[in-house]
Amino acid sequence: MIADRLDLPTPWAARPLSGTAEEGRLLSRWMGQEYLAETWHQAWPQERWSDELRRLHESREGGPFLITYEGRRFAYVEVYRPLHSDIAAFQPWSRHDLGFHLAIVDRALTGRGLGTAFVSDLVRTLFRCSPEVERVAAEPDVRNLACRRVMERAGMSWVRTVRLPHKEAALHVCPRSGVLPASAPERPGVAASLGGQPTARRPAA
Repeated sequence: MIADRLDLPTPWAARPLSGTAEEGRLLSRWMGQEYLAETWHQAWPQERWSDELRRLHESREGGPFLITYEGRRFAYVEVYRPLHSDIAAFQPWSRHDLGFHLAIVDRALTGRGLGTAFVSDLVRTLFRCSPEVERVAAEPDVRNLACRRVMERAGMSWVRTVRLPHKEAALHVCPRSGVLPASAPERPGVAASLGGQPTARRPAA
């Protein structure tokens, strides 16, 4: 089950989160950072985060994970089913398709290309571990240009802008046929695909 295991290649490792008090404290601290509070809108207290992690873990349709890079805490990821999410109405999803939310929790690890490398490996892992999956989706805040460029460089094409209950989001999708090989270089022309907007300094979230 996705909620129990995410077999990422090295140097990444994923640990499922179940909603302990310590996990709630970590998420509360991380999501209280200004750059994540602006894009995730979930600067919640420890108790609420523990409840949310338990809910996600017990849903069995996805799961919350702590991602490490060479043993260092790097990111928080939620894997989910688009068909049962806020983006269900915007694409004809299959019941097997997957999506993810990403927050790089260690700001010192941003701006080094690690976000693109991680998303590329995550997308390949989701397809590899789930043969029925046809598409992988992500929907970062539309204002988060850094995260949107990460998605594009990792092979997740922008589809449309959508209004969700808590944000205006850029919907990015990668079909199985479009997944980049592990050795693929960064794709050119990413800036143009975002309308030539200036590079943002906000970390991927």
